[in-house]
Amino acid sequence: MQMDHKDQKHVTITTGPIYVPPINIIVPNDKLIITLKNPTNKKLQATITLGLCPSPNSSPSPCAGGGYVNNSVQTFEVNETDFHLGTFKVDPMTCLRIEKTFDNYELFDSVIRLTATGDFEICKDSCQPICGLLEISSVVGFSGNLGGPFVTAIPAEMTALYQTYYTNSGVLGTDEQTHVRYAEWVLCDTHCPCDSDSDSDSDSSSNSSSDGHY
Repeated sequence: MQMDHKDQKHVTITTGPIYVPPINIIVPNDKLIITLKNPTNKKLQATITLGLCPSPNSSPSPCAGGGYVNNSVQTFEVNETDFHLGTFKVDPMTCLRIEKTFDNYELFDSVIRLTATGDFEICKDSCQPICGLLEISSVVGFSGNLGGPFVTAIPAEMTALYQTYYTNSGVLGTDEQTHVRYAEWVLCDTHCPCDSDSDSDSDSSSNSSSDGHY
C-alpha cells in the first residue's frame, strides 16, 4: 500500500541564524534558494517559514539597545519579521526548488533563519535529520538581475547572456558561507521524538528484569 505525507509524524527543523553578507564577491546577495528532495515513493510535504532580521544600517531608526559600543564590543538589536513561504507537496523521486528574489537590498547585511515543518526523518540516537524521507538545503546568491550601483560589476558584453539565462531561475553564483546542508539543520522539538521510545524501552527492561525474564 502506498503511503502519503498524512501517514507521517511531522517534525520541525531549523537552519538557525545565518548572516548574509552585503556583497557576494562584487555583486549583492539577493536570492534565496531552498531545495526539497523527495527520495521516496510517497508524496511528502513541508511548510517553510523565513525569519528575516534586516541590516541595522538600513533601519530608519536604531532599535533600542542596538548600535552602541561597550568595552570594544559592538551590538546591534534588530527585530525579526516572519514570512510564510508556503506549504509544498513534493512528488516521489523529485527535487523541488523554491526561489525568492528580494528587492531593495532586503538581504543586504541581514540575518535569516529558515524553519521547516514536515515529513523529515530524525535519527533516534542523535535526534539529527537523516535520510529516509524529505531532505532540505538552502543557499543565498546573486540572481543576475542587474541594476543600481552594481550594474558595472558585470562586463557589458556579458549582460545580455546573464539576463537571458539567469533571471528566471537559479543564481549566477552562490555565497558558500550561507549554504546550509541538510545534515546541518537542527531539530526544533523540545523533546526528541525518540525520548518516549527510550523511556518505553527502559520501562520494558525494568519490568522484564523484575519478572525474572532476561
